[in-house]
Amino acid sequence: MESFTPAVEMEIFQSPELGDYMPAVADGKVFFATSDSSLYHVVDANSGKPIVRQQGKAYMFSSPAVDSDVVFIGVLNGTLEARDAKTGDLLWDFQVEKSKQNNGWVLTGDRKFNVPFLYHSNWRESPLVANDQQIRIGGVFSSPLVVNGVVYFGSADGFLYALE
Repeated sequence: MESFTPAVEMEIFQSPELGDYMPAVADGKVFFATSDSSLYHVVDANSGKPIVRQQGKAYMFSSPAVDSDVVFIGVLNGTLEARDAKTGDLLWDFQVEKSKQNNGWVLTGDRKFNVPFLYHSNWRESPLVANDQQIRIGGVFSSPLVVNGVVYFGSADGFLYALE
């Protein structure tokens, strides 16, 4: 197996917000989200100039998938979001059943993480307990895949979903 070596190494741009997240690239744009700040970004692929920067409801470890004019991305609050590729506006979202049940009031009414309930003690185990609660609501860590108009993704609730 041969490895790929570019003929010319050229840095196009650097984005400090991109960090180590896996982006998607389509139509001259780079799409990515951040797990530490819950931000959804779209930047110009040639210059790195921001096009969209929006605050999400929860952390996003998922790499986005782009299909035509829709960007799909998993969110740790147990949802898969469909966003407009041009504006970043939320078109729709799908919430897994465990997230709807919201055991332990992990989420607020608008599906943001309920920090006072997640980190309610000063015990050293508090971050581990909070992380476990976030996983139990079906956080979507996986990156969606779109094939023939069907969006596939996995959730921490143990299910594989296929949405048409």
